[in-house]
Amino acid sequence: MARFTGYQTSAILIFVIATMMILPGLATLAPSPSNFMFLQECKSRLHARCGKEIFITIIKEWSISDRCCMEFVSMGQSCHFALVNKALSGPLSKLNKSDALTKSAEIWNQCFELSQFLSPATSPSSEE
Repeated sequence: MARFTGYQTSAILIFVIATMMILPGLATLAPSPSNFMFLQECKSRLHARCGKEIFITIIKEWSISDRCCMEFVSMGQSCHFALVNKALSGPLSKLNKSDALTKSAEIWNQCFELSQFLSPATSPSSEE
């Protein structure tokens, strides 16, 4: 029967720990095809200019036009939070995630209220 030496045991332990550290990071590099398609669909619902206004508002101060607020709400809440989370794991990763998510929720709520005021009969549900 073979016995492991201290060196072999240490090498196996280092390999297992390294694998455990690397694999979670790789899982976020390649989103599932359905998640990727969902994010692409969400992006297609929002003009680039409006997306820029929304992210400037998350980072700095309020700068969303009424038109973009309405487009933003029509995109849907699930799309909004999916895109914000994606951005926070990529280009906006240096932001405080908790603060950014709180501010994005505030932006959503304010735009949703505006959409109710501007077109109460046709505005989408916040319950998406």
